[in-house]
Amino acid sequence: MKFLLGAPIQALGTEHIVRSAGLICDLANQIKVGPGPKARMRVDDSRNLDLAAMAVGAGVSLAEIHRLLANRRRQTARAVFFYLVGGVGFLALWLIEAVATPAYTSVAYVVGLLAICTAFFLSAFYNALINWQIRTFRLGTAREFLRAEGSWWPS
Repeated sequence: MKFLLGAPIQALGTEHIVRSAGLICDLANQIKVGPGPKARMRVDDSRNLDLAAMAVGAGVSLAEIHRLLANRRRQTARAVFFYLVGGVGFLALWLIEAVATPAYTSVAYVVGLLAICTAFFLSAFYNALINWQIRTFRLGTAREFLRAEGSWWPS
């Protein structure tokens, strides 16, 4: 029975079709992902920024790289300030809502405001970390940033 029913199925080449479908799915996933982004930040073995390699890779002068980094440093300093102002503002609103309203009526609202505060403060921390990395010309971790002896405040 197996021989009689197996012959027509084998004639269709189902094994080959299944393998080809798997190959097509793999290729489609590779196309969706696309090529990886080119690394714009070049670092050496000790994770210090290699400004000369960045200039050569971008096709610009070293002075232009310094200008771009200074511009990014100003942007992150401004972003930290605005995120902190937003976080403190929403925290004040959260405190007002938490004190002024009964707890059972708007718990979701108060928790939502606290989540927004957290997002603002995390964004401020991230931008301060980026600013510190630009100031020190080193891709340090958040732990290194928190343990830094210099000022955390962006400049």
